[in-house]
Amino acid sequence: MFTDIPILYLLLLAIVSGYLLGSIPVAALVSRRRNVDIFSKGSRLAGAGNVFYEVGHLPGIIVFSCDFAKGLAAISVAYTLGVEGILLLLPASATVVGHWFPLFARFRGGDGLSSLMGITVAMLPTLGILAVVTGAVVAIIARGTGHHPTLWGGTAGYGFLLIRSPAVENSALVIAVVLLAVIVLVRSVIGHKRRGIESV
Repeated sequence: MFTDIPILYLLLLAIVSGYLLGSIPVAALVSRRRNVDIFSKGSRLAGAGNVFYEVGHLPGIIVFSCDFAKGLAAISVAYTLGVEGILLLLPASATVVGHWFPLFARFRGGDGLSSLMGITVAMLPTLGILAVVTGAVVAIIARGTGHHPTLWGGTAGYGFLLIRSPAVENSALVIAVVLLAVIVLVRSVIGHKRRGIESV
């Protein structure tokens, strides 16, 4: 379909598409419909976790689903454009950056975890689903026992991916996803500590 277009142009298009998809401020839009300024509540991040606890469970689930879908969509667009393998990390990273610094919300965003999960499932369907489920279960347990759910859940989910990486054909892609996850998790934990928040 795009065989006559140089791969560099297609890659740039995938990166821009990823950033713009990541920039859709779902959390801010959903919160605004409930007359809540999510940037002044809780962690002050426009993410699913903050909406879940500060606006309501249903709005939080909606935001999570949409942010997750943004990650799926960004990688789907990249695949459609012919971007494959380790190069997928570029539009994936652009999607996360778009969520961090959304063009459509004055560059105020969330921590990108929900979009990261969508990216993970899109890039590594079977392992990604297992990693997300593992991380979610551990996060729920961690929250119930007073531990940091993002840190423990993320470590469990992406630790699972890292352990499994030698056994899969596309191990380099798995490791790349794990490295992106480490960046997202470190930024999330540091951001929440600065705000004095123990959970997302």
